[in-house]
Amino acid sequence: MCTMEAYIAGKVLGAYTQYQGDKAQANYINSTSQTKQKNLANEAIYKDNAFIREKEVKEDQLIAQKEDIEEKKLKVLGSANVQLFEKGIGGNIYNSIIGDIQRSAGKQLNRIDQNYENYILANSNNRLAWNRKFTNQIFALPRAFKPSFMTYAVGAATDIAVMNMSNQPPDTGLDGSDYYESGEHWN
Repeated sequence: MCTMEAYIAGKVLGAYTQYQGDKAQANYINSTSQTKQKNLANEAIYKDNAFIREKEVKEDQLIAQKEDIEEKKLKVLGSANVQLFEKGIGGNIYNSIIGDIQRSAGKQLNRIDQNYENYILANSNNRLAWNRKFTNQIFALPRAFKPSFMTYAVGAATDIAVMNMSNQPPDTGLDGSDYYESGEHWN
């Protein structure tokens, strides 16, 4: 059987070893989580930049479409003006035909603007959804608090105290009789 000093040394060494192991595990978890967090943050930035570039491309496409409609409108108006002038048509008929051409182009331009507004709304919603997704992934990463050696020291001290008390002889009364058999502990 080991001595009390050896038992105390073993418990203190065991508590210290456990503390060091738990501390190293907490450092590893936190380091891994920090690396994953940085990667997720970078990925979120790249994804957001992709949405921004996609929006810019869409804007360029819509501007080109609007320019095409304006150019087509000018050609049609020019052609209509020439044809109407050659036929000698004027007045209300002229205004009606020119107005129809301009309204048709205006409707097409309005449709492009509405599509663009819908696209911008969808793009913003997608950006927000991806932002939430990355944020939730970052918040879900495990975090570990570094342990306090005091907890391990108290545990070891408690074990040592319990072992010490269990190795003490029982109390006896003044007359030599067993304290618990005499019933005095009930009084």
